[in-house]
Amino acid sequence: METGLSRELEFDFYEVRVRVDCDNDVVRDRVRSDFTYFLGKFPDPAPIDLDISAAYRKPDYDRLPPLKAKVYTPRNICYTQGDITYIDYFGRALTRYDRSRNTLAVECDDVHLLHEVIFLSILSRVAEPLERRHIHRVHALAVEWQGYAALFMMPSGGGKTTLAMEFLRSELPFRVMSEDSPLIDASGRVLPFPLRFGVKGAKPVGFDDEHIVYIERMEFDPKYLISLDAFEGHIATEPATPRFLFFGERTLGKECAVRPASFLVGLRYLLRDMVVGVGLYQGVEFLFQSSALDLLRKSNLFVSRLRRAFGLLRSCEMYVVELGRDPRHNTAELIDFLGTRGFGVTARDRAA
Repeated sequence: METGLSRELEFDFYEVRVRVDCDNDVVRDRVRSDFTYFLGKFPDPAPIDLDISAAYRKPDYDRLPPLKAKVYTPRNICYTQGDITYIDYFGRALTRYDRSRNTLAVECDDVHLLHEVIFLSILSRVAEPLERRHIHRVHALAVEWQGYAALFMMPSGGGKTTLAMEFLRSELPFRVMSEDSPLIDASGRVLPFPLRFGVKGAKPVGFDDEHIVYIERMEFDPKYLISLDAFEGHIATEPATPRFLFFGERTLGKECAVRPASFLVGLRYLLRDMVVGVGLYQGVEFLFQSSALDLLRKSNLFVSRLRRAFGLLRSCEMYVVELGRDPRHNTAELIDFLGTRGFGVTARDRAA
């Protein structure tokens, strides 16, 4: 753990190691809160998979070579020169990523943007070495109970965070594995990947101010972030066996209905939320490659994701959830349904 006045943070994401050196106290505290589950101290010596140096200052563009843009995204423009990638956030922030040295230097004089660039950079770079080890993300909420996991794949803006909060408010001993992107390892287990909770709209109530941070984002509405420290004892710490897959569909009705899903329906959702990874931050500005070898690696990655998806389809009960307008009612119905399947209640509870 970080001690004293050190500016450095060290994170260990299942043996993918990231070090962050940031000269701004506010940004450093936010990054610590984002990934507090993975805070640690590396063994000495240990390889660093990503070494980030972040400077709270106006970007210096005059020292850059006159390169032509290679990739355009809604949030930035990407320039490459050999192993070096420069990422320009339209004059507001600048990063220099050296693939050969695994270093990322960030310059920005906006606290919100500097924090967001570091956060998204870590997500993007951590995903790549995990994927090489056949550990893949799925865009879902994952909840654990007694070593088993239920995964909920919702449409964009479909309320995964709200659903997670309602599970945590219930009196049953559910634990959240991730409210956005749990991992599926090579043996088909669900691995915890909990990050701070992001809530849009009004400031969430029922939490101490020390656990809540307001942030502004590049492309989306502002959010309030809730630290994992606010959910002590309710965050999963061990892998779990996947047992349920729920696929959410929005409706304009009041009621929440659960019905069995076919293999093909499940495959369609997993193709979207895991194999393609819609909703997962992919970091195209970092991953842009053009060699035949890189294209082959991407095809192997697709096959590996597809295998994990078929593994989930074979091992899980699958259901479509028609979501009503009331998130709390949806959660209550899902908890009741899971109870009928022996998830979240003991035999004694059912007898009572």
